[in-house]
Amino acid sequence: MGMEVGLLTVDTPGQRVLMMGNVAIARGALEAGVQVATSYPGTPSSEIIGSLCQVARQAGIYVEWSTNEMVAFEVAFAASLAGVRSIVACKHLGMNWIADPFLVSAYTGVNGGLIIVVADDPHPYSSQNAEDTRYYAKLAKVPCLEPSDVQEAKDVMALAFELSETLQLPVMVRITPRIAHTRGIVVLGSISRLRRKANFEKDSTRYVMISSNARNRHAWLNKQYARAAELAETFQLNRLKLAPGATVGVIGCGLSYGYVREALHLLGAENQVSILKLATVNPLPTQLVCKLLSSVTTVLIVEEIDPVIETDIRSLAQGLGLNLEIRGRLTNDLPRELELTPDIVTAALARIFGASYDSNAASNYVISEINNLVTRRTPFLCAGCPHRASYYAIKQALKKVNRGGIVTGDRGCYNQGIHPPLKAIDTCICMGASIAMACGFSKVGIEEPIVAVIGDSTFFHAGIPALINAVYNHAKVTVVILDNGWTAMTGHQPNPATGITAMGDPTKMLKPEELAMACGVDHVKVVDPYNVKATIDSIVEAINHPEPSVVVCRHICTLQELRTMKLMGIKPAPYSVNLDECTSCKLCLFQLGCPAMAAENGKVKIDTYTCVGCGVCAQVCPVEAIRRGS
Repeated sequence: MGMEVGLLTVDTPGQRVLMMGNVAIARGALEAGVQVATSYPGTPSSEIIGSLCQVARQAGIYVEWSTNEMVAFEVAFAASLAGVRSIVACKHLGMNWIADPFLVSAYTGVNGGLIIVVADDPHPYSSQNAEDTRYYAKLAKVPCLEPSDVQEAKDVMALAFELSETLQLPVMVRITPRIAHTRGIVVLGSISRLRRKANFEKDSTRYVMISSNARNRHAWLNKQYARAAELAETFQLNRLKLAPGATVGVIGCGLSYGYVREALHLLGAENQVSILKLATVNPLPTQLVCKLLSSVTTVLIVEEIDPVIETDIRSLAQGLGLNLEIRGRLTNDLPRELELTPDIVTAALARIFGASYDSNAASNYVISEINNLVTRRTPFLCAGCPHRASYYAIKQALKKVNRGGIVTGDRGCYNQGIHPPLKAIDTCICMGASIAMACGFSKVGIEEPIVAVIGDSTFFHAGIPALINAVYNHAKVTVVILDNGWTAMTGHQPNPATGITAMGDPTKMLKPEELAMACGVDHVKVVDPYNVKATIDSIVEAINHPEPSVVVCRHICTLQELRTMKLMGIKPAPYSVNLDECTSCKLCLFQLGCPAMAAENGKVKIDTYTCVGCGVCAQVCPVEAIRRGS
């Protein structure tokens, strides 16, 4: 991403460059005159704000990694009310956090353009569900736009800001991983030199959203929503192409439009189908849609995740008395789950045409080729990851206490602890759920020790209210905070435990243990998980404490530690196994499972190129056969 970030601020209109979708969105925001950008990291959206962080000073804008998505939205929302163009980016799950202020912001309206770029995860590849965030746009009655390629991902930003300010409404831009992480040719535009001076003009009838004001603003919102529908009819990224004599039509939304074009090319049917490319997925341009529906007898609707458009179009067609066949996900022409592919869309169109197309043949060929190139592996924590040592210590502590144990997990790279051999967590639902669910198990009468595991970034994001709840309600739980100093899973973004801001400024480094004590936790310990015995003893002590207890397992993320060592010219000092002393018990493999270790000829061997020299395996070995050096 480094070279692409360098392209964010070059002011060479017309230059063609190769750019990742998320970086193109960042570029589009700069071309549109954005002045404030906020986010909490979340794959697949992280590179939008991550790239803007790196050019913030040069571009003269403010960028922050916020403590959670709701905070990010509210910071950007306030900037918008002060007349400044603002963007907030998040993954689809972040929309769940944003929902409360987002829905009210549609009532207050905005002043400077406010754009929410949300990245859905249809497969899902890196998320715990595959929700369709277009429902939020419908719920809030705000426009939702979907770019169909990387170029449009950039271009849509200026259009979205203009639309937001025309309607005085926030505007959603929805993307999926194939847009976010695909690289494509982008033609650059001019970077806006627009710099508005922030000015908040007080208006309690708009900004103090008590019920009496909400009643008036509800009517205003409905008028703006109707106006948004009118503007959708002429939105320049919507395109209708009616093929003479065509009886089949296709509606492609966002990236799906590209799949449609590829499918028609494969079938040689480009001139036999009328196509509506939809960028305004909420509200729909009904007149444009009706032109298509009135001209064909069958229409296929291609969209990612849920049949949102398909449902609306069925309602529209029924209301107008149109007699045509509407096909899509509701009719199982397209699958209801997982991500669409050109192959899937081609197969659906082939069935409509009665043409022969073996979709499995193409898929199987690709899968076969990939299997020949890539070795399958189980996801794992990195070699030397301090979280592995923490999980090992938790399991050993529960064995010592000998009363069973439930470990509630949370969201972060540490949820890779679910995989063998650790199998260390029993639940993993959403940000902050570990502590609250531990409280629930405690209050329902579970008699086993209950340990909640949460990372430092997630603790700041959503763990603190749950910890207060545990103290307030006398929940007998132990919270283990895995503090590696970074939001590591999404690319090592800084967080309040890091000591620097998104723009690289030094800032106060917050300590989870101080916050835990401030929340009322009486028993708080801080340990380095590389010290295995001390960590086990601390967790045992915490489990035996009669009230809520906290253990902070603190060691910087191994990858960041290695980067620092490299800058200092320090090389890791790897460990090795003395094969004469190794008894082949393989406890190091079966209970710790560091990827630097492997079985070889009945013994265990350590890969010296992968080993970071943490020494945890040496502490686990019952016969002390593992030592630093060869």
